[in-house]
Amino acid sequence: MKSAIKSDEPIISNDYVTCYADRLVIHLYYFPYGNKTIQYRDIQSCDLLRMSDLSIWKKKMWGMALSAVWWHSDIRRHNREYYILLDANQWPKIGVTMDDNQISDVYKVIIQQINTNQSEKKPFDHNEKLNANTNSSISEEKNIYTK
Repeated sequence: MKSAIKSDEPIISNDYVTCYADRLVIHLYYFPYGNKTIQYRDIQSCDLLRMSDLSIWKKKMWGMALSAVWWHSDIRRHNREYYILLDANQWPKIGVTMDDNQISDVYKVIIQQINTNQSEKKPFDHNEKLNANTNSSISEEKNIYTK
């Protein structure tokens, strides 16, 4: 029998994030304080990237710099080697940093939970969408010609 993980019990937690079975909580996301909760099913992409690839103008200790990324509070961000970039189908994207010795474990949990939670969704059928758009276009054209 498969044992279910309660969504109230953290899978992994540190000062910056807490990963549950169904959601990710980013600590100190909102100013002056406040956490952001993201359901894994809402995450479109998750990337582990190098901080050195960002210019000084694209990262900030808290908030949004000159890029479309919102950063939670981390006063040591400029000393970090990696960051996680989340696209939760909203603007701006979400940048997450933490101690470099923890970030790969958190990244793996997020990816695993995204795959688990998205496998429960009905897969998007590109042919179904294409056929629906084609059929509506054809019926619109028929209406124009019959008038």
